[in-house]
Amino acid sequence: MAKKVFFDQLPSCYAGKILKIDLTSKTTSIIPTEKYANDYVGGRAMANRVYWDEAKGGVPALSAENTLIYMTGPLAGTGLPYAGRSIMTGISPKTIPEQYAHTCCGGYFGAVLKWAGYDGFILTGKADSFTYVVIDDDKISFEDASELKGMFVTDTQEKLFGIYGRKSSSLVIGPAGENQCRHASIVTHADSAFAMPGFGAVWGYKNLKAIVARGTGTIAPMDIEKTLEIHAWRDTPEKGKPYPPEYMEKFGSDEFPIYANGFYQTFNSCNPGCNHICMCTRNNLPNPLNPAGEAVSMVGKCMDGCAYSMRRDNPYPLGSYIDFPRQSEPGKYLWQVPILCDEDDPLKDEYLRCYPGNLLHLWGPDFEFGKMMMWCCNQYGLDKWDINFWLFTWLFQCQKEGLFDEAGIDFGRKIDFSDPQFAKYILDCMTYRQGPIGELLAEGMGRMIRALGKEKFGDTICHGIYNRDGEERFVPVSWETSWGGCSHWQGRGWQGCEKNVWVSMNILHMIGSRDEANGAHSHDHYENYLQYKDDPCHHPLMVDATVYNIRRNEMKDSLLLCEFKDPDPGRPNMELDMYKAATGAKHATMEDIDHLADRGKIIERAIFMRDHGRTRDMEIVQVYPWMTFPDPWGDTVTWDEWNDFVDMFYTDRKWDLETGWPTREAWEEVELNDIAEFFEKEGKLPAENSNYVRKPNPFDR
Repeated sequence: MAKKVFFDQLPSCYAGKILKIDLTSKTTSIIPTEKYANDYVGGRAMANRVYWDEAKGGVPALSAENTLIYMTGPLAGTGLPYAGRSIMTGISPKTIPEQYAHTCCGGYFGAVLKWAGYDGFILTGKADSFTYVVIDDDKISFEDASELKGMFVTDTQEKLFGIYGRKSSSLVIGPAGENQCRHASIVTHADSAFAMPGFGAVWGYKNLKAIVARGTGTIAPMDIEKTLEIHAWRDTPEKGKPYPPEYMEKFGSDEFPIYANGFYQTFNSCNPGCNHICMCTRNNLPNPLNPAGEAVSMVGKCMDGCAYSMRRDNPYPLGSYIDFPRQSEPGKYLWQVPILCDEDDPLKDEYLRCYPGNLLHLWGPDFEFGKMMMWCCNQYGLDKWDINFWLFTWLFQCQKEGLFDEAGIDFGRKIDFSDPQFAKYILDCMTYRQGPIGELLAEGMGRMIRALGKEKFGDTICHGIYNRDGEERFVPVSWETSWGGCSHWQGRGWQGCEKNVWVSMNILHMIGSRDEANGAHSHDHYENYLQYKDDPCHHPLMVDATVYNIRRNEMKDSLLLCEFKDPDPGRPNMELDMYKAATGAKHATMEDIDHLADRGKIIERAIFMRDHGRTRDMEIVQVYPWMTFPDPWGDTVTWDEWNDFVDMFYTDRKWDLETGWPTREAWEEVELNDIAEFFEKEGKLPAENSNYVRKPNPFDR
C-alpha cells in the first residue's frame, strides 16, 4: 500500500506540541506533533515511533537514561465519547528481562494536557532532589516536592488540587513508587493508573513525585457533523435494554441501595465524554487504614470483587468472546453482558454457553480483607492486578503446599486470609521494603521467586484445584506466564477461557512484553469460530482472528478509545468513524486504519529487536510451558502444535520463521524503509527463503 497523507496541516484535534522534559537539567524543549501525526495517528503508534527516534535503547529501567514517553491520541479533549485515555511507554522494571513495555490509563489528565497545548511528553534524566513538574499552558516549572514525600496517592492529589485548583489534573506516585517497588503504579483520578510495567518505580528513581497539568486552551474535532452522529450512539445499547433486576441487585442500582454494612454503590466513567459505566464506586466506607477517620469512597474495577473472594474462576459465556449475528445490529445488546441477549435469539443457548473455569478454593468471601487489599493498592500506588492475582494467590498456594515451613521462611506474621491486617502487613512490607522479605517483595514477584528458588517457589504444583466436574487440575503455585507477568486469559490460573481464545491470546503475550489481554479482548465471528474451534492451532482463520485482535488493540491504543467499547461488534467501523470525526480525514478507509495499526505494531517489533535482541527462540519459550498444563476442560497444546501456529502467524506477518525478524517486504509494506535499512546494516534483515529447522521440545514433562 502506498503511503497516504490524510491532511496537509495539523487538524485541530491535536494540540500541536510534544514536550520534552529533562529532569537532570530542569529544561524543556518542543517537538512538533505534525512530524508524526499523519503517519502514526497518536497514542501507542506515535509513542513507539517517538521512542525509536528519541530513546537510547538497552538501558536499565531504573536509570536516568530510561526515557518514558507519554502520549494522548487525537480523540482526547475533543468531547468525543468513549475517548480520553492515554499511554506511557519505556523500559519496564517489572518485566523479565527488563524491556520496552506500554501501559494505558483513563482519567482527565490527557484532556487537560492537550488543553495546555501538548499532545504528550518525553521524560528523560533524573532530578537531583525530590521534584514535581507543573505544566501550566506554556509555562513549565520544576517544583520542590519535599513536602509531598511519603504521602499517599489521594492525599497527594488533594494537596495539588489545593495549590492548582480543581481544573488541574495530575499524575502521581505513592510510597511504593518512591521506594522503587517494581509493582508501583502512576495514578491519576478515580484510581485510573499506569500500572502493569511498574513505571511508578522509574519515577521514584528519577525523584519525580508528580506531574500537574492545567490548561486554558481548546481542542476541537474537525468534523462536527460526524461528531454529533457519534454522540447519538450514546443512547445505545444502554437505552431501551434495562438491566434485569437480578443483575442490578448484584452490582447496585439507580436508587443506590444501602448495603448491609452501610455503604452504597454508584457508577462512574473514567474519562471525559464517556457514558460506559464500567467502574463502580463504593461510598461511605470506613477508611481501612484509619477506621476512626472520615468515611471514604473506593473506586472499584474488575479485580476488586475478586479480592473479596477467590473461591472460583469467573465463568465466561461464549458470547463474551465470539460475536453472534444479532450483535451486528448496532445497539442490540452488550457483548460484555451476555445475559442481555434477546429471548427470541435462536442462538441464545449457544451465546450463553459458559466456559466454567476452575474451582480454586483460595480465600473468601471476606469483604473486609479484600477492601483492605484494594485500599492499600490505591493509596500506596501498587498494581492491583499483580497484587491480587499473583502475590496473594502465590502466598495462599505456597502456604497450602507447606513450602514456607519447609524452607523455614518467616514472614514475621501469621499468614491469615481472614485477617485484613495481614493484607496490610504484606503490602507495607512490599511498599516500604520492611525487612528481608520486604526487600524481596519490592523487587517484584518474578524476581523474588527466582531469588527464593523458582523450582520450588514457582514451579511446584498446587493441589486442590478442580474443574466443575470434580476433576483435579494442576497448575504451579506461581501463575507467572510470560516476560515476568501473571496469567490472564491464557487458559489457566485466573480467567480461564476456551482453547481458541487462549491460543490467540498467547500469541499476543508472546510477541509483546506485558499482559496484552487487558486491552486486546479476543473477538471473532461465530461462523469463523465454528470452523476452527476443534483445532485452532492449524486453521488460517485463527491466524486471521489473531491479526484482527492485534490491529484492534493497536488502533484503540493509538486513537485511545475505551478498551471496553472497542471493538464493538455492532459498529465494526467505530475506529474509522472516530478517526474521521477527530481529524477530518474524510477519505480514510478501514484498510487505512489497519495499515496504520500494522505500522505502529511493527515499530514495537523494531524496538524489541534493536534494544533487547528479540528472536523467535526467546519468545516461544515464554508462553509454551503454561499451555502444557491442562485448562479446565483438559485441553493443552503440544510443542509441534504450538510451533505450527507460530509458523502460520509469522508467515502471515512476513516474519522470518527462524529468527522472527520481519523481512524487507514487511517493513516496506508499511513504508518503514529507514528501519529496513537500519536492520540491514545490523545484519538483522533476513533472507526471504530461510532454511528453518524446528528445534526439539525443551520442556518434556
